Amino acid sequence: MRTLTKAGLFSTIVTIICALFSTASIATSHSWQFKGIAQSYYQSFDQSLSRESTFNLGIYWFADYLDNVSLSFGYNYTFVDMSPNIEVDEHILHLGGKYSWFSDTLSGKFSLALDGYGGKYTTTTVTSSGGGGMGGMGGSSRITSSESTDISVLHPQVSFINYAKTYYFDIGYAYSEYDSGDLYDIEAHQITPTLGFGWNNAYDWLQLRGYFINLNQQTQLLEEDDFASAELKYIHWFVEKSPPYFHNLQLTLLAGDRVLAVDPDAKAVYSVSDKQTGSVSVAGQWALTQSLKFMFLVGYDKYENDLLADEYDSLLFYANFQNQW
Repeated sequence: MRTLTKAGLFSTIVTIICALFSTASIATSHSWQFKGIAQSYYQSFDQSLSRESTFNLGIYWFADYLDNVSLSFGYNYTFVDMSPNIEVDEHILHLGGKYSWFSDTLSGKFSLALDGYGGKYTTTTVTSSGGGGMGGMGGSSRITSSESTDISVLHPQVSFINYAKTYYFDIGYAYSEYDSGDLYDIEAHQITPTLGFGWNNAYDWLQLRGYFINLNQQTQLLEEDDFASAELKYIHWFVEKSPPYFHNLQLTLLAGDRVLAVDPDAKAVYSVSDKQTGSVSVAGQWALTQSLKFMFLVGYDKYENDLLADEYDSLLFYANFQNQW
């Protein structure tokens, strides 16, 4: 029995986002800021028994009213080339909202965010059979079979950052459901506590986030149902000058195990990967104009597939353009 449907998920999120819109109903056009992001990545796998490559395209739209209300919408398409003769297509929609309020007592800003994700991935298997014509004549035929899994994710998060931007914390909870009909119904519960520290007049930032994930059952691909990992992210911003210029540099490290993770910063659901056991990435962002920025990231990841006793790694290349109005 499903405890969360996509219709119910998006009905809840749309209701909350409409309430956020009502708080800004008197807004004039100059009170809003908009940002669009177009992104893509390619990931190649080395010495994997089950995966060849992954390709992704995504687009996100953000709208911010003053410092109080933020709205976001996104779409992600992911294609995974498996081996042998298996392909995965995934389509994910994102819808989110955030409301912030200011505290004089604690000299900082509280935010309450709610993100929702819904979609599906389809696994297609192609096999060939020998010819069966008269006299042994006849060519081979291709047999295609597919299995679909519906994805529903709900992710609330509460956060606080002080006005000087020297410290930050948040706590988030993600409920994810993967429904494959009669095959299986997996529920994932994720807790993500985060601490952040800024210095050098907010030009340097260090963030530590924990991922604690529990599955309602073991699967044939995973011999365990509890996973824990820690992510360390460092960002340095450079002193602004006339574009074009190098805007910031990022370094991210991940240690531990995670699977079916939800990344609140990237607005991403990692639903079509094996168990991730480690990662390191370096990214740089350039300000091409006053409003247009370009980011390029190179990442190295390690994975495990318990069913195949397969340990392998990958190289990832990610890029995005973002423009602000």
